[in-house]
Amino acid sequence: MVAKPRLNNFLGGAILSLISVALCLIVAELFFTFLYKQRQAHLEQEKAGDILCTHRSKFLELIYTRIPNRCGANSHGYRDYEYPYKKEPGLSRVVVIGDSVADAYGIDLGAGFGKLLESALNQSRAEEINRVEVIILAQAGYSTSQELFLLENEAFKYSPDLILWSYVLNDPAHPVYRSASGQVGDYFYRPAFHSLHFVMGSVFKLTEKLHAIGCDKEYHALLHCAHWKQVQKNIARIAAIAATQDVPVIFLIHPLIPETGDYSSYPLVSLHEKLAREAHGAGLQVLDLLDTFSAYDPAKLTIPSAVWFDIWHPNETGHRITAEAILAKIAQDPNLVKRLAK
Repeated sequence: MVAKPRLNNFLGGAILSLISVALCLIVAELFFTFLYKQRQAHLEQEKAGDILCTHRSKFLELIYTRIPNRCGANSHGYRDYEYPYKKEPGLSRVVVIGDSVADAYGIDLGAGFGKLLESALNQSRAEEINRVEVIILAQAGYSTSQELFLLENEAFKYSPDLILWSYVLNDPAHPVYRSASGQVGDYFYRPAFHSLHFVMGSVFKLTEKLHAIGCDKEYHALLHCAHWKQVQKNIARIAAIAATQDVPVIFLIHPLIPETGDYSSYPLVSLHEKLAREAHGAGLQVLDLLDTFSAYDPAKLTIPSAVWFDIWHPNETGHRITAEAILAKIAQDPNLVKRLAK
């Protein structure tokens, strides 16, 4: 008879505990939802121009894309000319995957390295080379994880003969928790539970700090040091996806543009070498643009701004020498030339 009251007391206590936990979770969810909406309102004002040109993607992995046929985007939501998926006979295609650098941020589309490469290939091609289209699949602020989705789900719809992977040194950034998109990704991301989103973000940042112990404090070096295993997996994934389609990839490494001095004191030479070794080891063609850019005054390579020195985005000169380097890379490799042949 004594056991039954004890059981009832235990069950009653357990139910009260569960109710208390549920109430705490509800309050926490309401609190973090409020903070989220406050942040959204702030970002909506701060990023109004970007938000007007983009919208939430139907694909969770991408988070956001350009709005088709708005702000210079084509019907597929990319800053490029209109290209049908179907490839005509006698036509070769190069697909460029990347972020705002491949997107020709800050300059006219026709002055971007992709369009310059297209023009150069068609003007200087030998008789055996097809007419070439260079198709840009790039979104400003995308990280490698988002670009991998484009490679796997979008690039091969165009039947490419060659893929250019445009790698910028902030690409390993997490698309939400360490976004390189100027918080556009953060704005369009919709967590299922705001409290869980906060916890996951906190865990991510703590884990990154632990992995960054002993790393160089320079942002791009630290990013690669803390997330190097993921960088390796991503490069291997690029190679594996391309291999299933039997399409070669040129892994194009863009250098930063030094704000002071010149490239003689460039601090990330070892990172470039490390990335090149990893990509080459995975079976990718590699084109490191550091030597190309080193011959120029950095101040003459960046987009002019009265507010800040843009270390990521090259101007027309930077895009021109990038296109020339890619053209030379293709011309010097018989296998790549063969890929674009009739």
